[in-house]
Amino acid sequence: SYDRMQNALKTFAIDDTSVTGYIYHKLLGHPVEEQRIVTAKLPAKGENSTVPGLPPLNESQVEAVSTVLQRPLSLIQGPPGTGKTVTSATLVYHLTKQNMGQVLVTEPSNVAVDQLTEKIAATGLRVVRLASKTREATSSSVDHLCLHIMVPLAAGDEFKKLQRLRDEIGELTDRDQKKYRALRNRTEREILQAADVICCTCV
Repeated sequence: SYDRMQNALKTFAIDDTSVTGYIYHKLLGHPVEEQRIVTAKLPAKGENSTVPGLPPLNESQVEAVSTVLQRPLSLIQGPPGTGKTVTSATLVYHLTKQNMGQVLVTEPSNVAVDQLTEKIAATGLRVVRLASKTREATSSSVDHLCLHIMVPLAAGDEFKKLQRLRDEIGELTDRDQKKYRALRNRTEREILQAADVICCTCV
């Protein structure tokens, strides 16, 4: 994980096209002309305070959602218990309605990702939670939304047969292992492509 962080920073340092020019210069603290997303579809009055499955937002949360939808980079700040998770879930819901493709949601900790994944899923969006290999054995409240749990359920009989064989014997022949991996990769890709939102930690 540290190598991935290091590589990302190196890429950012040497390739100013690794992110948009606006974000690149904004992150480095350069003076940048403020940008507005004029094509942003803002929720109708009252609609941004209520989203299916979530509690209604207060005035400052509604303002935060509207502001973020119109800007390429925003920061929402608030002490614990001020409703940042609900505001973020509401924001993600509205971002999916912008018809700009899938939304990637990242948080610094697994606990935070799980909490936000749960809130976003409550809105009825198709959410997939990606966990690292080391976390796959740890159960959480969003297990049913985790890719490693969804794959065996969505995969065909051939995959299930190979998985059973692997669990019983401990390993597969090279040929079967290749087939198993190909089937798993295909199923993972199908699940991820069908998702509205993909949630994971920053790393």
